Amino acid sequence: MSRSILLADDSAVARRAIRNLVTDRFGDTVTYDETSNGLDALDKAIVSKPDVVVLDIAMPGLNGLEAASRITERCPKTSVLAISNYDVEAIIPRFRQAGIRGFVSKVSIGFDLIPAIQALLDGKTYFTGLSVPV
Repeated sequence: MSRSILLADDSAVARRAIRNLVTDRFGDTVTYDETSNGLDALDKAIVSKPDVVVLDIAMPGLNGLEAASRITERCPKTSVLAISNYDVEAIIPRFRQAGIRGFVSKVSIGFDLIPAIQALLDGKTYFTGLSVPV
């Protein structure tokens, strides 16, 4: 069964690194698309209804929280995995309100991204590196 992933991050370097991790792990069993801003992520998610959206929290056009909220509202079968360079513990309750089902710090992407994506593909949640309950 083919799965689909949409990556939204304003950093071309981050997108390339994530694309390489996803391709190395999933190969051609996953279709992959990407964008550099929140508005385009929303538009692409509505059209393609990916299984997982990997979404940077700080993006131009539409921030990650607002994009996640709109994506999960319009595409209820799509799971959103938030990524960020910033300390986000204080906004974890807002993650849940926005429908975000997982979080990976960009610092730990090399270790946690693939297990997080797999968890979301399996219908689970995945929050890493957080000391607060989710």
